[in-house]
Amino acid sequence: MKDEQPTVQVTAASRMSVPLIKAELPPLEAIEDSIREILGNGKITNFSKYVTAFEDQAGRYLNSQVATLSSGTQGLIFALQALGLQRGQKVVLPSFTFMATAQAILYAGGVPVFADVEEDLTLSPSDLEALLERHDDVGVVVGVHMYGLPCRIGQIQEVVDAASRKRGTRIALMYDAAHAFGSSINELRVGAFGDAEVFSLSVTKALVSVEGGMVSSRNPDLIHRIKKMRNYGIEANYNAHYPGLNGKMSEFHAIVGLYNLARLDQYMAARQRSARYYTSRIESRTGFRTLPWPQGVTNTFKDFTVLTPEYLDGRRDDVIALLKEQNVETRAYFHPPVHEQKFFQQYADRRLPRTEALSRKVITLPFYTTITEAEMDYVVDALGNAERKLT
Repeated sequence: MKDEQPTVQVTAASRMSVPLIKAELPPLEAIEDSIREILGNGKITNFSKYVTAFEDQAGRYLNSQVATLSSGTQGLIFALQALGLQRGQKVVLPSFTFMATAQAILYAGGVPVFADVEEDLTLSPSDLEALLERHDDVGVVVGVHMYGLPCRIGQIQEVVDAASRKRGTRIALMYDAAHAFGSSINELRVGAFGDAEVFSLSVTKALVSVEGGMVSSRNPDLIHRIKKMRNYGIEANYNAHYPGLNGKMSEFHAIVGLYNLARLDQYMAARQRSARYYTSRIESRTGFRTLPWPQGVTNTFKDFTVLTPEYLDGRRDDVIALLKEQNVETRAYFHPPVHEQKFFQQYADRRLPRTEALSRKVITLPFYTTITEAEMDYVVDALGNAERKLT
């Protein structure tokens, strides 16, 4: 514990209220003309002007082909099916993720196989390798860029390629990039790794379209198929060639997405500055652990998450309660891990020691593009006060 800092007294006059997120939404006057246009002409859906423009500009940003969707979860389902997942085939994924990853696997017809994570809370290549040795009927591997931190892309690809060669059958590799539109590794943007990457564009993300999702791939045939799947699988003339549902993004959502995409580099620069400030204050004023942030990585910090120190093991919920008393909103993202959730326990056949230990330590703090240094200082002071009360 960093006990050299004095306790900060929070008075009524000094008390703030710091929310977990504040969505990036355009001012009405910035999009009013576009909204009036589509309301006037009635072209509010079915891949009209703004959805088409959003896909074009997002594809240019990511250097890939893209298809917009009604949600990231719908994108996961379609991507799994478009990659050829067969009903009853197994899909490896980290248990430390939002349950939507596993739900999508089930809706796509697959069976989840839960993997452990590394200390950065992303998929463990060594555990993935062991699982691929153990299960000879894995059709797809799904990595997750947790909180916007890209996972070990190179190592995971090597493991999947080696297992594919040994088996004589190609195993597909995709990424749940729900948190990661704007992330990059050595200036290579997330969006073109593996066979496909799937983004969420909901209000908690760095790139917001209010609700929506996007599948990105360098394989144009895959994107063509997903574009048909999002419209009931229709190829032409009401003739379904593929499995599909209504997964369309509306023009309203695309208008918001276009506004924010044009400003995304500005948003990302602000988030990097704020994350560095937050990290330095937390590390110097408290005993809480921040997560790894490798050199050369741009992280969206969709969630800014810390880990409780060893001397507060078992007290995470007490910390959260004390922060709430000081009007600091937090979450335990993601606890319980998926393999411990009631519905998914039927698919869990072993312990995942690192996932289980780390999930009991996570506290997601307030973080958003417009967060101020004063707000971050207030949160850090509240965190330090909670720490001192519990030790």
